[in-house]
Amino acid sequence: MPRPAEILASIRDQLRGSKSVALGQFQIINLDLIKTVAGDRWDELKQKIFDVSEAFIAHRLHASDALFRCDEGFLVVFATDRADVAEAQATWISNDLNRFYVGDGVFRKLKVRSRALRLDQSELAAFFAAQGVSATEPSRAGEERVKPEETRYQPETLRTRVAYEPVYDITRQALISSFCLPVRNVAGVLHFGHRHEYPFEAHVTAKRDFDVQMLVLDALEASWSKGHAAAVCLTPHYRTLIDPHDRQEYFARLKALPEHLHKAVTIRIDGTPDGAPMGRLQEITGTLRTLKIKFLVHCHALEFEIERYEDCGVQAFGGALKDLTRGSPMGEELQTELARFVGRAARMGADVYAAAVARQTSFAVLRELGVRWFSGPFVAPLLSRLPLVQPLSVAELAGRSDNLDRQETPLPAE
Repeated sequence: MPRPAEILASIRDQLRGSKSVALGQFQIINLDLIKTVAGDRWDELKQKIFDVSEAFIAHRLHASDALFRCDEGFLVVFATDRADVAEAQATWISNDLNRFYVGDGVFRKLKVRSRALRLDQSELAAFFAAQGVSATEPSRAGEERVKPEETRYQPETLRTRVAYEPVYDITRQALISSFCLPVRNVAGVLHFGHRHEYPFEAHVTAKRDFDVQMLVLDALEASWSKGHAAAVCLTPHYRTLIDPHDRQEYFARLKALPEHLHKAVTIRIDGTPDGAPMGRLQEITGTLRTLKIKFLVHCHALEFEIERYEDCGVQAFGGALKDLTRGSPMGEELQTELARFVGRAARMGADVYAAAVARQTSFAVLRELGVRWFSGPFVAPLLSRLPLVQPLSVAELAGRSDNLDRQETPLPAE
């Protein structure tokens, strides 16, 4: 157990310039109920409860705040310049966390009780000792503790970044949503989405999916709370959604969303392998239909067996063709294959989207073939912030020039 002096030294920046300190205290109650039914799994389950809750709270703090784990919950030390929002922040975080708990099969018996308090610096050491603060190094917003072996796959950063790829709906003639892509820095080169990920990285893939989901849904809620219309299309990997525990946790966050936001969220299932068991596909899509959340399926090739998703209620199939990504002209053979793909989707009652469109000529051909949704550098650049829904006429889009330059980094949204 670290000494109080060591704890206070670790947050000296938060204490500087003020005689008193604003705190947020979060107490997890009903842990005894979980312990009773957990039996031998209690230690493992308790660790998961605290790990998930800590990450949840940390993502909602500012970088200048500090988060500590205690015997029965967590303590937040708010930066001096944020002391006046401590009570509002504590209430908001606890309400959000309680909604998350209710939507999870394991955590639904739990509840978080919060309070904000202000203490003189001279009282902090005794208060921390009484609460059983157990971390010398506080968690910072956007940080997560990772196991040493995970750094082999994610050495660049412990914070997942998101790139928003605006999506154009030719029927509505508007940029109506954005594909939300995880961003990785590999040897100084940014990679967007789940490309270059391998099955042995499943735990890292799931971590990115959860991080992206949390960051994106928080941005969406913030946008709507300000009266700004926005919509998102999350892109979890198939590997994340077929794992029962990961799927339950991922969908629990969707269930916790206010009902009016369900229509603003779409799911794009990435990375479905050839020959995926139809039973698993029905498990994934069945929950989404229960939540009344529409979903798309990302296909790695035009020959992808979309029929395996028969009767699953898929809204659209599509993907990023290499020829479109490279900006190559679309030959007659490719156009024939695309027309066949659009027809197969139509027979299942689904539309088609095309990602990574770079040329005006590609857009024109795809439009004639019946593709409904478009994304890529020709439509709009990748953005680092959630864009709003905005009108864009077909005439304006068709009059644009090609955009074949590789984008090195997301741009800020206007």
